Amino acid sequence: MHIFSIIKTGKDKTALLTVILFSASVFRAVMAQETPPLVNYPSTVYKAHNQNWDMDHDKNDIVYAANSDGLLEFDGAAWKVHSLPDGQIVRTILYDESEVAVSSGKVYHHNTQKEQRIYAGGYSEFGYWKKEPDGQLKYYSLSKNARFASLKTEEIWHILKTPEYIYFQSFSRIYRYDGKNLTEINPAGNFMFLRYVQNRILAQIIGKGLFELKGKKFVPLKGTNGLAPAIVSSILPFSGGQLLITTTKHGLFLWKNGILSSWNIPLSEELKTNIINRALVSSQDSSLVFGTIQNGVYIVSKNGNLKYRFNKETGLQNNTVLALAEDSRKQLWIGLDQGIDLVKMSSPVISYQTNDNPLGSTYAAALWRGKLYVGSNKGVFVKKWLSSEPFSPVPGLEGQTWNLKVIGNQLLCGHNDGTYRIGENGVFKISNINGGWIIIPIRAGKDTLLLQGAYNGLHVYKRDKQNLWTYAHAVKGVLPIPIRQIIRDKDGSFWLGHAYKGLFKAQLTPQLDSVLQWKEYKSPQDLPGEFSIELNEWKNRIYIHVANQFLEPDAYGKLNPSKNLFRVEDEEPFKLRTGISQDWFKVYINRVAYYSGNNILNLPLTLVRNSETIIPLSGDYYFFCLDNGYALYNRLADKNNEEIAAFPLIRKVANLRNLAETFNISGKPVLRSDVRSIRIMFALPVYGQHVQYKYRLRGLTDQWSEWTEQNFVEFTNLESANYQFELKTSLNAHTVSFHFSIQPYWRETLFARFLFAVTLIVAFIGLIFYQEKRLARHRNKLIREQEEKLRQQRMSSERQIMQIQNEKLQSEIQNKSQQLSNVAINVVKKNEILEEIRDELKQVKAEMGQQLPNIHYQKLLHSIERNVAGKDDWVLFEQNFDEVHEQFFKRLRTICPSVSPSELRLAACLRMNLSTKEMAPVLGISIRGVEIKRYRLRKKLGLNMDANLVQFMMDI
Repeated sequence: MHIFSIIKTGKDKTALLTVILFSASVFRAVMAQETPPLVNYPSTVYKAHNQNWDMDHDKNDIVYAANSDGLLEFDGAAWKVHSLPDGQIVRTILYDESEVAVSSGKVYHHNTQKEQRIYAGGYSEFGYWKKEPDGQLKYYSLSKNARFASLKTEEIWHILKTPEYIYFQSFSRIYRYDGKNLTEINPAGNFMFLRYVQNRILAQIIGKGLFELKGKKFVPLKGTNGLAPAIVSSILPFSGGQLLITTTKHGLFLWKNGILSSWNIPLSEELKTNIINRALVSSQDSSLVFGTIQNGVYIVSKNGNLKYRFNKETGLQNNTVLALAEDSRKQLWIGLDQGIDLVKMSSPVISYQTNDNPLGSTYAAALWRGKLYVGSNKGVFVKKWLSSEPFSPVPGLEGQTWNLKVIGNQLLCGHNDGTYRIGENGVFKISNINGGWIIIPIRAGKDTLLLQGAYNGLHVYKRDKQNLWTYAHAVKGVLPIPIRQIIRDKDGSFWLGHAYKGLFKAQLTPQLDSVLQWKEYKSPQDLPGEFSIELNEWKNRIYIHVANQFLEPDAYGKLNPSKNLFRVEDEEPFKLRTGISQDWFKVYINRVAYYSGNNILNLPLTLVRNSETIIPLSGDYYFFCLDNGYALYNRLADKNNEEIAAFPLIRKVANLRNLAETFNISGKPVLRSDVRSIRIMFALPVYGQHVQYKYRLRGLTDQWSEWTEQNFVEFTNLESANYQFELKTSLNAHTVSFHFSIQPYWRETLFARFLFAVTLIVAFIGLIFYQEKRLARHRNKLIREQEEKLRQQRMSSERQIMQIQNEKLQSEIQNKSQQLSNVAINVVKKNEILEEIRDELKQVKAEMGQQLPNIHYQKLLHSIERNVAGKDDWVLFEQNFDEVHEQFFKRLRTICPSVSPSELRLAACLRMNLSTKEMAPVLGISIRGVEIKRYRLRKKLGLNMDANLVQFMMDI
């Protein structure tokens, strides 16, 4: 049976038209209602099916939704879908922390630890996702092992937790789970959802009243038979021990002690028409929240009065509410037929932001005579203060409105077209000065004047005879520039802020009619920049904000960096706004930090960029100008509400090389030595706010990162070490730490390092020895090379000496040979001369006869004969020859021992290569005698006739 089959019954056209007209009238009545902030999460954001059947949250405020595609998980940063084993629609979920026993080793200890589970049910399936140590969800089926035949056709629509059991129910079966075993309960008939109220398990059996489940039996609840025609959608605890029973089409009922009665409230008929599908009691203030099928959510006080209505016209994505849930921050989560919405019920801020917002972007507001006037880019609108009546445009003030201010019980409006006075009976234009950005009262003697900054300089207003403000004059000497900001200093001078570029200081006359002194501050000599300058007065000091710096003027008008107000180095840039009494604000891009005394409250508001305006209304409320409407904050009503601290969470640590491999996020996990690149995912479970993150990894760097919206960071090439990952967010100062370490490779262990050190030392010593040996070898080699070089040099020197000696010897030999030749020639010449003398002597003897005494003749002849081959010549010849031709004679005698002296002489002549003709005189014989001696010597030497006797003598 489908729970929504009851809404498919037909309606006649008249009834349908009545509902439509009624809804339209309701819309018109509440279109100006301020409500808590509403945040939309369409399916295009969470990337799953439109329909969300149930919702819950865990202890860290991570949100879960039963979606038609599976279990949706949302941590404020990222959505994730977990599917059932067969991809069934998840109809219901329940978060629970279960106490489970743990064992250690072989001995079982009765220790327990809390286990986070998200129970879920669908068609023919129920079980739970368990949060594993790595922070990821893993599904465990309970129904697969139950073996209940009925499960094949049953669809689990609801899960209920009581102190003893968890109940999984369809519309005809109940499966009770005690943490170990499942028990099937089969009631008589179909029934609606089980509710645990006032220590009772109650449910309606369809067509009957309420029943209480006791054990395995349903017992009728006295006095509830009147509910038989109705379909009970919820049973809630109510004041005075009563039960509040909601029905789909039959309204609201109260039951106590067997008495059932209708609870008639102003919305009763409207709730009947729109079909209540879900209900809960808000922990914020015990308000009742009703989710309907046709008109969204109604929030009703416990007295029955409407507080807020959320439907498609007021920002809800869809009017069909399938689920309601409240998280620990008292925020209301709404599961819709098309998307998920969040109502920040605990927010100290209420806002006016609707789909068809008539206001547009707001810039000004004022309370006057019980009415709220709002100035926007579309004009001025008015409604009764803190009412749900619609805004009405103020005729004649269409267009850009810059300023609304009550001065002297008169409401003045600075408009693009001029300056107006708004009265009860209409609007009165008091000047044609365009663009009245700011107007402040100035005491001038006994009178009060108004000084206005506009598009074209400064202007003055005064009271007329009727005490009404009227235009007086322009201030002479002021440049026709757009002046958006005016602050009066203690000395009576005025600081003037240009709308776009420039800062000025002016001293005016007491009647504000002209300028006495005018100074322009220029960059860079006077201030760090000239654009987007803001002026603020806080705690009797003037602050100039420019280029993300705060400056203060000294007594001489010189601007110096502020010592009282400055931005912390790693803090986001902010702007200063002041409030009532000592209240003040830091305005960031995505939020507003409210400071009141020692309390700090972060308000999730994004003001109009470059026109961030916060307006004190009365003494209770602050009015925040937004791009689409406005927000209100009650500074007094919120004093007792403490903001719940939100801590960032480490969601996942994965191996960057294999993202499917994850690691524990609790304790101090030790990663394997091969895991050197990781991805850390994180989140801040705060919803509906813009969050930025800043992180650092101690052990790698102590430097914080820049602000980033990315909800993960990757670290690569990490070394083996202990690390501490620290994370903080832009919404608060809370920091979370995650410790982990990376195991070293074997080569990085202490033993390996010791071994490496020893090896290095040994290698170093070995290297020293090797170097010593190498140096010794090199030294010996150098010595050998030097010795060889010296030897070569010595040999070269010796060769040179020998060459010189040889050259000398050759020279001596040449000299000896020359002497020998000279001796031989001299012998030859001498012998020739002697022979000529002999021959002449013989001729003389023959001619003279006896005239020449014979004794003298013979004596002369004998002397000549004796000296023709004298022994002295031969002795000298042999000496010279033996010196030139060393051992020649000795070698010749060795070859031929029988050689005679005359043959030795012949051999000497042959070695000297003398001709036969030259030999004859030397040897003292005839040429024929020389030939005979040559022949005999050849014979003694055993040479044949072909042998060259001269060459033979040369070779000896």
